Amino acid sequence: MSESGASNDILYVNFNQIATALAIGTKTGYTLYDINTVHECIPTADSMDSIKDVCIVERNFATGLIAFVELDKPRTLVMLNQPKRILITEKSFSNTILSVKINRTNVVVCLEDTIYIFDVTRMADDTTLVITNTPPNLKGLTALSYSVEKKISFLAYPGSSTIGTVQIFDAINKRAKLTIPAHDNPLAALAFNESADKIATASIKGTVIRVFSVSKGEILYEFRRGVKRCVDINCLSFFSLSKPEMLCVSSNTETIHIFKLTEDEVPQQLEEEPEEGWMEMFGRVLSKSAQYLPSRVSGCLTQQRSFAYVHLPFVSQSTICAISFIHTTPYILVCSLEGFLYIYSIDMDVGGLCQLMKQHKLEGPPAIRQNYPQRWEYNPDSKDELPEKKAVENPDKDSTAVLEKVVDKSCEAATESKQQYAIVPALNLSNGFEDNFVSQVNASNDDHSSEDYLSAVNDTYDSDLLPPVLTQIEL
Repeated sequence: MSESGASNDILYVNFNQIATALAIGTKTGYTLYDINTVHECIPTADSMDSIKDVCIVERNFATGLIAFVELDKPRTLVMLNQPKRILITEKSFSNTILSVKINRTNVVVCLEDTIYIFDVTRMADDTTLVITNTPPNLKGLTALSYSVEKKISFLAYPGSSTIGTVQIFDAINKRAKLTIPAHDNPLAALAFNESADKIATASIKGTVIRVFSVSKGEILYEFRRGVKRCVDINCLSFFSLSKPEMLCVSSNTETIHIFKLTEDEVPQQLEEEPEEGWMEMFGRVLSKSAQYLPSRVSGCLTQQRSFAYVHLPFVSQSTICAISFIHTTPYILVCSLEGFLYIYSIDMDVGGLCQLMKQHKLEGPPAIRQNYPQRWEYNPDSKDELPEKKAVENPDKDSTAVLEKVVDKSCEAATESKQQYAIVPALNLSNGFEDNFVSQVNASNDDHSSEDYLSAVNDTYDSDLLPPVLTQIEL
């Protein structure tokens, strides 16, 4: 079943790390939305005219740092300073890019059997940490922690293509951290909570969701979304601002489940979930009978059920979900590949059926937009000056003027020495770096106290602290 007016042009949808913004990739480019109110969803930025068929687009929190991939260039990652339309870098890979993840420390690019980890402050460099020979990961399933306050960067990815093993990698210390045998079947979804001390997992069977400790790998919670049928889990999303935490789960059905991470008994729901039938009644009978069974069997039969749930107006081919504050009120956000954003209210004390507050239709970029930013090419025979830049409100924070001088001097030196290209060093954002390479990994062991430029942004649409532009300019 599909809803009237659904868009066939949307290729990708995703919330930012804390579900305060939304990015959609379409056949005409990409569009960014800030979710500030319930009743309006106004686009805040569009891609440039030459960008088409965006199959992946990720935004770093509420900053202007954008990463995207186009269908006609599936092996190329483009990093862009969106507000200034400055191209930060382009990275080409040996195979199709299946997923991209960003946090305040790293950019992670996942191929079918290889994962690349970049330092987000040094994207223009060739410094890369590479995890090779990973099990076949056809959907590019990964999860990257997004801690706001702590400098933690954990990467989770499947450790097997036949069973549900989770491999957790510490991107800060550049070492494998933990292996968790999570499910008997291959993994379908992964998600860290905000503090990165818990990870949620689901398998391709889709009936059981488990939450594990990241430090020890112990199972903390086990939830059952239903025993009626196996489903495809599309999204797992923690809400860490509530006490206890909550976990939001979406699938290829019309029901979104919200679980409470508490050891106490879940309050009885006011209304029964619509997708449950006689099988659910059978499950309740089993739960009551569990007290007469051995403890090991009893534990499997008394898994907690959802605290609250959403019933979508139609079945989507794929949905993402999250719980986020709009002003001071928590809402459930659901976005579908058909191009609809649903906002539901949730009773944080009682739970039960969540009420639809607003439905928004998402559109791609308009037909006419600004051209794609071009690299400035230096011509030794030309006396033309560098193109003038628009003035900014705070010139002390803008790196354009500094970069122009560096480019100018480097190009003059290249002309005198008849070099074929001019090297433009990246602006120094740290107190110093010492590059050492880890054995069997193409990576640099950076031991430095680099300023976390994104933390200074403080989750605003501020682009002045984004990475510098290209480090090499072809002549």
